[in-house]
Amino acid sequence: MPNLSKKIPGPLVALLIYACLPLLPVYSQEDCSTKIQEAQRYYDQGMIDEIPSMLAPCMVDGFNRTQKIEGYKLIIMSYLFEENQFEAEKTMLEFLKKYPEYEIMPNDPVEFVYLFESYRTASVLSFGLSGGLNFTDPRIIEPFTTQDMRGATLKNTIKPGFQVGFGVERYLSRKMLIHIEAILAFSKYEFLEEITQHNVSKYVSFSEKLYTVEVPLTFSYEFTINKTHFITRAGFSAARITGITGLPERKFDDDAQPIPGASQDISEYRKQMIYSGIVGVGVRYKVPRGIVSLDLRAKVGINNIVIPAKRFDNETVINNFYHIDDDFSLNTLSLSVGYYFSFYSPRKQR
Repeated sequence: MPNLSKKIPGPLVALLIYACLPLLPVYSQEDCSTKIQEAQRYYDQGMIDEIPSMLAPCMVDGFNRTQKIEGYKLIIMSYLFEENQFEAEKTMLEFLKKYPEYEIMPNDPVEFVYLFESYRTASVLSFGLSGGLNFTDPRIIEPFTTQDMRGATLKNTIKPGFQVGFGVERYLSRKMLIHIEAILAFSKYEFLEEITQHNVSKYVSFSEKLYTVEVPLTFSYEFTINKTHFITRAGFSAARITGITGLPERKFDDDAQPIPGASQDISEYRKQMIYSGIVGVGVRYKVPRGIVSLDLRAKVGINNIVIPAKRFDNETVINNFYHIDDDFSLNTLSLSVGYYFSFYSPRKQR
């Protein structure tokens, strides 16, 4: 029989080997693609001894994320079926470390669910960023006017602003969370006053732009509907005013051209701190190693932010634009989107 290796040049052999190398992973991947179905058949027929060794090579390299999750379930169930609790718990812990955000599916076996729920699966700590819009409504506690109150009509206007923040949260129990945040917020609102005397109307407006650093502390209760997590929230916030400006404007009748004033710093007429109560609802969706959240909250102002002793000190605005500060607090409605990165430390619960 002729020796073919002597008739094929060495470089050609190397080229053929190099050309075949890309086919090896494809073959391996095609081989692993049927392993889950094959292992499931073995499990259904009670032939469970071979399942861990059958799936082991593909669990290392060959399965995609979904297939690996199904593979872990079959391996854990095979150990539970054999009453090998040690290996079942060891594999469950390995599974939770790789897929800590996994949530029980309706078709998961009862034995798997029971073992899964015996571990702490909630995140130890999550931190992230959020941002969105806010709408601020100044709530008048006691009105004031430079004219006769009987001839004055007072109201306010809600205007949009925005906020960005950094937050940290932690599960206190399986359903309860505590959140603390640091938020930079920009808010706008406007006071409007119509003064009618001797059948003549004058219109006065005063717009304010407010910058704050806010620290909310809230507690949430989480519940799940169809794999979607909802929260209800309540808490308290303290905000420090870092800047506030006012812009006055007046006109003498509906058809007259408005007379604007200059924007001015009014921080000396405002208290430094704003205190608010918080209520809200939110939606949370778990993603690998984190949470995407949509948060709607309402802040109810507690304190009057005007310094009463300095109410009459802003003579330029009072004399030229007929505006005087009311006592008021700030109510705010905000909508934010955020992403939180989560740290997990799964372990057996006592």
